[in-house]
Amino acid sequence: QEAVVRQLAFTVMLATFALVSGANAQSLNPGRPGPFVFDIRGATINLPTAETLFPDLPTDATVPGRGFGGSAGGHVYLFELGPGRLGLGVDVLYSRGSTADANSTMTSVDPQISFNFGTSEGWSNLSAGVGVTRISGDPGGVSESVRSFNWGGGARWFIKPHFGVGFDIRFHHLAAGDVLPKHTAVSIGAGFSLK
Repeated sequence: QEAVVRQLAFTVMLATFALVSGANAQSLNPGRPGPFVFDIRGATINLPTAETLFPDLPTDATVPGRGFGGSAGGHVYLFELGPGRLGLGVDVLYSRGSTADANSTMTSVDPQISFNFGTSEGWSNLSAGVGVTRISGDPGGVSESVRSFNWGGGARWFIKPHFGVGFDIRFHHLAAGDVLPKHTAVSIGAGFSLK
């Protein structure tokens, strides 16, 4: 809980910095979002804690409930659609959590279609897609890949022509696998954007 609050505070600070820093560098006629962007972010996500992920642990052991890591991705913006612009892209998220008794990792490959509002100097987005997520637990050696549906949104602010800051909040609905039950994870990420 405390880690999530810290991550949200960091995101708000980045957004405020971007707005203040870019206030004196606005173009008179900014273009539409895009034409492409690359994102690198730090991220945190709640990890699955199912007993089947850690079959060798005693019942009084503690398992990681939250992981920390990062994400990277790229998006291209194809054409205008009403008041916004349609984009296609993919994000890859990696996160790891640990306690004294166990470790777990989550890797998610998330293709996305996005609807983007704003200008080339800063835009917000709503996006969704279907991808694959792999969960691994140790001790026990359990590892499984499942289908995942992701949806969420975020924003980017460009404080220089090709450099910006941004954030993303995303829901990952993981399907049940042979070993792991269904799980909904929420990732919060903040970092840098290049275009």
